[in-house]
Amino acid sequence: MPSGGELSLKMLRVQSFLPESTCGCPNERLASFHESKATAGRLRILFVTNMWPDAERPHWGTFIRSQAQSLEDADVRVDRLVIRGYATPRAYFASMSELWSRLRTREYDVIHIHTGHAAAISAWWVPRPAVVSFVGGDLIGNVHEGGITPRSQAEALVFRQLARAATATITKSREMENALPRSVRRRNAIIPNGVDLERFRPMPKARARRSLGWSPDEKIVLFLGNPDDPRKNVALAEDAVGLARDEAPALRLHKAFGVRPEEIPTMMSAADCLAFPSRSEGSPNVVKEAMAAALPIVATPVGDVVERLTGVEGGFVAPPAPAPFAEALLGAISYPRAPAAREAIKSLSLSAVAARVIDVYEFAMRSTREAARPRVGT
Repeated sequence: MPSGGELSLKMLRVQSFLPESTCGCPNERLASFHESKATAGRLRILFVTNMWPDAERPHWGTFIRSQAQSLEDADVRVDRLVIRGYATPRAYFASMSELWSRLRTREYDVIHIHTGHAAAISAWWVPRPAVVSFVGGDLIGNVHEGGITPRSQAEALVFRQLARAATATITKSREMENALPRSVRRRNAIIPNGVDLERFRPMPKARARRSLGWSPDEKIVLFLGNPDDPRKNVALAEDAVGLARDEAPALRLHKAFGVRPEEIPTMMSAADCLAFPSRSEGSPNVVKEAMAAALPIVATPVGDVVERLTGVEGGFVAPPAPAPFAEALLGAISYPRAPAAREAIKSLSLSAVAARVIDVYEFAMRSTREAARPRVGT
């Protein structure tokens, strides 16, 4: 680990090349430390992440928050350092100072870094063991209409190499693991995000529609995501629904974005199917959540979607073209519910995934101890 003086000098050199912050946020808001409310636990972990829900982005990193809570439910104490990198690049440098300050006064069993962007400011110099979790686009790039953007491609190349600095890594899918350097894959675990089976569960459609004010006579295709994000490819859903209306005139596409997170399970119970037309994903949470809600699904073959939906009644994987996607939508809305989908996703309950993450922590701790052990004869 570098000395405080070395770190400060490095930060000043890099900061001199960055533009001034445009958000007007003080450093304490750009990088904030939150101590676990638990006073004890079998392990003490520090999450370092640039994804965490806040007032401006209530959906941003909800799966990381859920993982932290499920670990605490498993008697693991989780502190967190949250970086508001979406506000300004200066947040990352504010976080370096904050991270160094906390590490001088606290000892952790494992530092768990979430996303390649957070790893860029911490993976090389935090104490070992260090685990890096990648989320999707940070390893495989973010695909837009014209393909992977040059910036995203460059970031992915850098983040793949940063994986070498970790004691262990976690990816959400096999596709992501295959993007890692070959030497890193042997210490990678494929662990999709867990699903809250209590929160996402089927409820009577009529009751759900009444609570939302939706007509009982429509066939509703639900799209969850930012329609302005080209990765989410809402145009495919719109075109497919337009084609499918020739056979199902009552079909309507409902685009839900910016809604309160607590409304989403109700929407899933009220809808007839989920349309997931994305161009690129890691292990999409919304697909797993829809499975838990027993909602029929039509999705493009991205991330681990094929693995999740193949052979599951009510789950359709369609090519990214309007005609086959429309045909799949007509098939999906013929299913009142998809109970087989909920059964298929039970192995990814929050508690089951937390146990797998703890296994990674124990592997990283064991590897660090073995690496520090003197070799015989030296």
